[in-house]
Amino acid sequence: MRGRRRALTREEREKQILNEAIHVFARKGYAATSVNDIVESAGVSRGTFYHYFSCKEDIFLRIIDLYFENLTELLTKNSVRIKRAIFGGGAFLYAWLDYALEFFRFHRDNPQLTHIIYRQAMGQEASFSKRLSDYVLLSRHILASELRMLAERNLIIKCDYDVSAAFITGAALEIIVHYVSTDKDYDMERIAFELVRNQSRALATDLGEVDRILEKMERGLAIKPPTLQDMMAQVPRTGTQ
Repeated sequence: MRGRRRALTREEREKQILNEAIHVFARKGYAATSVNDIVESAGVSRGTFYHYFSCKEDIFLRIIDLYFENLTELLTKNSVRIKRAIFGGGAFLYAWLDYALEFFRFHRDNPQLTHIIYRQAMGQEASFSKRLSDYVLLSRHILASELRMLAERNLIIKCDYDVSAAFITGAALEIIVHYVSTDKDYDMERIAFELVRNQSRALATDLGEVDRILEKMERGLAIKPPTLQDMMAQVPRTGTQ
């Protein structure tokens, strides 16, 4: 005789509905998705849905929160990594590269969540945009603090750390939108390295030393400089899927 299926805990049920909502929103888009679509995909009743979420907007905001909870975890790990590199006498550029690579791989490995955040939530209703703006500002604040700490130890030039953090954050977001969140298989190591090379050279106190470290990093990663044909093939085409 078959055993009875174990009932899901409250946390497991909420996670199940949330995951199904991610699939549905990614497939249909926010505007075209209804609560009925979500409950049918999750195999639960409307009453069960409303036990966990007050409306469609509520669960969409929870998805945004889920994305940034994961991102904040990455930021925290990176902050620890940077501090260890600084106080331990290590090369902080390696820590920076590790974080950039983790950051882009996270988005590549979570395509539906990335699509919802960057293709749907941005520019949507004011409540979504406000939530996104709050999280982005938090990320920039953490990065600005790290830049200030590096400058205090003469590892980068003294500058407007908030503006520099905005440049770095903006570049990373553009890379996600135009390279990572696509169907093409881009070289994540190459993309992460180019971001670190560009930003570290702009902030270098000793450009010669930074270039020597970057050259060593590039050899260690076995990254081959792309040919012109490679670069042209990887340029996203406007109007294509």
